[in-house]
Amino acid sequence: MYSRLPVATSPFALLLLFVLHGTQVRAQHVQGGRRKTDSLPVYRYAPPTDSIIEIRLVNLALQGPQYEALGHKVAINEAQLSQARRAWFNLLTISLNYNDQTFAKPIPGAAYVYPKYFFGLVIPIGMFFTMGPQIHAASENVKVARNNQEDLARNLRMEVLSKYRTYKNYESLILLQNTVVNDQVAALTQTEKKFRDGIVSIEQYNLANKSVSDEKAKLFNLQLSLDLERLDIERIIGTSLDSVTR
Repeated sequence: MYSRLPVATSPFALLLLFVLHGTQVRAQHVQGGRRKTDSLPVYRYAPPTDSIIEIRLVNLALQGPQYEALGHKVAINEAQLSQARRAWFNLLTISLNYNDQTFAKPIPGAAYVYPKYFFGLVIPIGMFFTMGPQIHAASENVKVARNNQEDLARNLRMEVLSKYRTYKNYESLILLQNTVVNDQVAALTQTEKKFRDGIVSIEQYNLANKSVSDEKAKLFNLQLSLDLERLDIERIIGTSLDSVTR
C-alpha cells in the first residue's frame, strides 16, 4: 500500500491553506458589502466641458470696454433723468421782505404796515407744460441706452460663441488633415523606393511629391485660420484662451 502524507504537509494542501487565508484577510476589510478602500475619495482632474468654457467666455466678453462703455451711457442717462425731475426747482422764485418799522415807541399820525414780514413764491405757469415732456424724453433715453446695452450683450455672446465653435472645428479639421498628410508622406516614401528601383516613373514620383505639398499647404492654412480665430477670441475676452480652457 502506498503511504499517504498528512494533509498539513501536502504541497497542494499548503497552497489551499494560503489561498483560504488570503480570502479571509480580504474579507476582514469588507464592511457592509464594501471595502474600506472603496469609501476613500478619489480625486482626478477633470478638464472643463465646452459648456463651462462657453459660460466663461461670455462672462469675460461682458466685462470688456465696449460693454462697459454702454453701462456708463446708461448711468449718464439715468443722471439726466434725475436732473430733469428736479429741474423745476430752478424755476421757483422765493422772495422775502422785511418791514423795518419800530413798534416800541408809536409815532403819532404814522401809518403802520402789517404784517412785519412778507413772503412770496413765484411759479411759472409754463413749467407745467414743459417739464412733463422733458422728463418723458429723459426717461426714454434711459430705455434706449438699456436696450442698446442688452443688444450689445446678445451680439457679444453670439460672436464669442460662434468664434469658439469655429475654433473647435478648425482643431478637428487639423487632426484629420494631419492624418492625411501622414498617409501622403508614407505613400511618398514607398514611391521613392519604387522610383529608385525603377518601378515607377519620374512623373509618378513628382505627382506623389506634389500631393504631399498640397496636403501640407492645407494643413498650414488650417493652422493659420485656427490662430486667427484664437486671436479674435482673445481680443473679445481680453485674456488668453488657454487661461479659460484650463
